[in-house]
Amino acid sequence: MRKIQFLVKLPQRGKHRAGRPEARSAGTKAKMSATRGTAIFVYSEDDLLVNNFPSARQAGQFFNTDSKTILRYVRCGKIFRKKWILSTLKK
Repeated sequence: MRKIQFLVKLPQRGKHRAGRPEARSAGTKAKMSATRGTAIFVYSEDDLLVNNFPSARQAGQFFNTDSKTILRYVRCGKIFRKKWILSTLKK
């Protein structure tokens, strides 16, 4: 009985344990964000491209607001903070 318990616990040892993945590097996190995120393009009122972000979360961090607020302004098309137009399409 003791030998069986040892064999069951054996796969859980080491740094590659099921259910607990290793920490991802900053580069890997950036690639995942770019792949999964919604690209946000920031335009001035004159329709000049000012900035772009790989995700709404990063745009929210830049503008010091929540990503849901960024996506809300993208959907409704209103001017954000009286000078920015946010879009998911590159003009």
